[in-house]
Amino acid sequence: MKTKRRIATILTVLTVTALINLSSVSAQQKVAIVDIPLIFKSHVTFGQRLDGLKTEAENFKMESMNAQQRLMTTAQQLEQSDIQPGTAEFKREETALAQQAAKMEVDQKDTMRGLMQREAQLHYQTYRSVNEVIQQYCERNNIALVLKFNRAEIDPANPRTVMQKVNGNVIYHVPQNDITDQIIARVNQIAAAQNPGGTLQK
Repeated sequence: MKTKRRIATILTVLTVTALINLSSVSAQQKVAIVDIPLIFKSHVTFGQRLDGLKTEAENFKMESMNAQQRLMTTAQQLEQSDIQPGTAEFKREETALAQQAAKMEVDQKDTMRGLMQREAQLHYQTYRSVNEVIQQYCERNNIALVLKFNRAEIDPANPRTVMQKVNGNVIYHVPQNDITDQIIARVNQIAAAQNPGGTLQK
């Protein structure tokens, strides 16, 4: 009987010790959450560069439309000119217009492709820099895991927002786990420091 009691006591002690150790490990392995889309939206440098690319794209589209309009006007003028259709001169002018139109289309596609690549590169570079800030913050605060989530509230009338929440990784969190504001402050601090006269706090 005493042997059974001793065994039970030993098992109880081992169980309590294991729980204490587990609690200690869990306390050290903290988890945080972060709203990446909100960080991008609040990132001053990213927003400025993205706006610059959008403006460049809009200006190029306008220039392209004007160039197409000029080409159409030239084609109409050729049709209304004294040059007779079917003649060598008419064919030469018509061929030149067709070549200009083809070249314009290729140039437009190349330019838009370049703008899209620059936008993708901007997103990539910004994500890397944000990731680095998150990593540094976590190392300083003993955070072992960071989950991505979206702060935006569900709009029952908007299926997209509903599905975002339904498919999200975070079901519940306490406010202290959300490090989004700290990361936004840090990335903008770094951005300000990279401008003339900026200062960076270590």
